[in-house]
Amino acid sequence: MQTIYLAGPEVFLPNALDVLLNSKKLCETFGFRALTPFDGEITDKVQLAKANQIFVENVSLINQCDIVIANCNPFRGACVDDGTAFEIGYAYAKNKSVYGYINDKRNLPEIVKSKIPTKPHPSGYAIDDDGFLLNEDFGNSINLMLEFSILNSGGELVLGDLESVLQLLKNRS
Repeated sequence: MQTIYLAGPEVFLPNALDVLLNSKKLCETFGFRALTPFDGEITDKVQLAKANQIFVENVSLINQCDIVIANCNPFRGACVDDGTAFEIGYAYAKNKSVYGYINDKRNLPEIVKSKIPTKPHPSGYAIDDDGFLLNEDFGNSINLMLEFSILNSGGELVLGDLESVLQLLKNRS
């Protein structure tokens, strides 16, 4: 049985334990064992030490898995959650298969414009309120480093949800 690590911002939901437990059960119905960031053993009570222990445990969980499935939907803005981005990159570096899912596959500048204020700029690109151009118009829906980590790992960025990725994996086996 292959093991999947579920990456994504679900850990920040008020009902995170329930959501992740349901995701693990869904993975089981497709014949996969699932690990989540909550499966690490966190014992430290000192905040900074606890944060480091979470990091170490999550890296260990990724090392134990065969596949990473990442929720690539925008989180607290227009882009993928920072922690999820790290997990995608780390999994790619460890030669894991990485799959992502997203509910909006417009190109990234369109997604950004729908999430944050932008205005026209003489360069022809939009510019945000912090002075950064939206010039990453390559047809990808998430940061190119993430999307191509997914694609070059042999995975895919799927329009849909976790179940959509699991169905794809089932059909490939």
